[in-house]
Amino acid sequence: MADEDVMFPAALRRATVRSFRDSLRAAGNRLADIPDAAAQLLRQAESVLDDVETALAGAPAPASEAERLSAEIGASRASRGVHPIESAHAAVTMYRVLLPVVLDRTRARGEGETALLTAAGALHESIMLRVGIGAVSYASFLLEKVNQSHRDERRRIGRELHDRAAHSVGVALQDLELHDVYAGSDPARAAARIGTARTAMREALDSIRGLARELRESAVEIGGLAKALGDYLATRVPPAIHTTLAVTGDEHLPDEVCEELYIVLREAIRNAVLHSGARTLEVTVTVADAEVHATVRDDGRGFDLAAALAARAGVGLSSMRERLELLGGTFKIVAEADRGTVISIAVTHLGAHR
Repeated sequence: MADEDVMFPAALRRATVRSFRDSLRAAGNRLADIPDAAAQLLRQAESVLDDVETALAGAPAPASEAERLSAEIGASRASRGVHPIESAHAAVTMYRVLLPVVLDRTRARGEGETALLTAAGALHESIMLRVGIGAVSYASFLLEKVNQSHRDERRRIGRELHDRAAHSVGVALQDLELHDVYAGSDPARAAARIGTARTAMREALDSIRGLARELRESAVEIGGLAKALGDYLATRVPPAIHTTLAVTGDEHLPDEVCEELYIVLREAIRNAVLHSGARTLEVTVTVADAEVHATVRDDGRGFDLAAALAARAGVGLSSMRERLELLGGTFKIVAEADRGTVISIAVTHLGAHR
């Protein structure tokens, strides 16, 4: 078939796709600078032109390829933390770039006004179909991440119950058994066992009450992020570790961002307390210009990041990263042997969460 008989000849398609890509770059859309995302968009533009060509031929458009590609794009963008605004902008740009090409080619083929309306309608319908499928895929990916975060949180609660409450109860039971052993032969020693059992049970009770409080209510609903972090540092960090906390602008944080950020920072503090051997721990949070930046810094022993991520120790780190990705944020760790660890967090586009 000669090029002039084809609705969109190969050369025209290449030029149109290049124009689409250049328009995205000129507008500063970050999708144009992500190689995989840019390639997906160009395939999408080609597929949309196919739909228009099919519609003008009077045949139903095959949906399977469009659905597969759009679902792939939605999940891919969610995994990269690309904000939906970028995707919406790309769809609008695609329509603006492709519409003149579609109308010009329809006129060039001697088609009438009905064909022009059909072509414009097919273009709009094809793009919007892909936007809808991509949005569902994007939301489904994030929903799974939310569910995974909840599962991680349940595992954390279970770990706390096992490592703290259950351990203390076990110690108390052992001391009570020893009391029975010594009761007849060494009353003083038996009495000491009762004392240590009482201490262990108090520790278990404190742990259970703390976990129950976390489950019962949002830590940031009462007093905001600064108070929630301050309370956590005061109750969960041993006195031997000197802590400092500086939070500014947290009253501007949307509720869902504040809650997720607290959970991430709480995990970072917990990791430092349990694993770093630090003497000092610094937590800073700054909210300004629709952005939040936070750091958790300790002077402990540091650790091998790659090894931690590969082992079970990396579960907490992975959960922290995933929670931030849900907010469109970034997460960075710098750990040096015997020089401590710095966890840096940034979340932008806070206005989009309001």
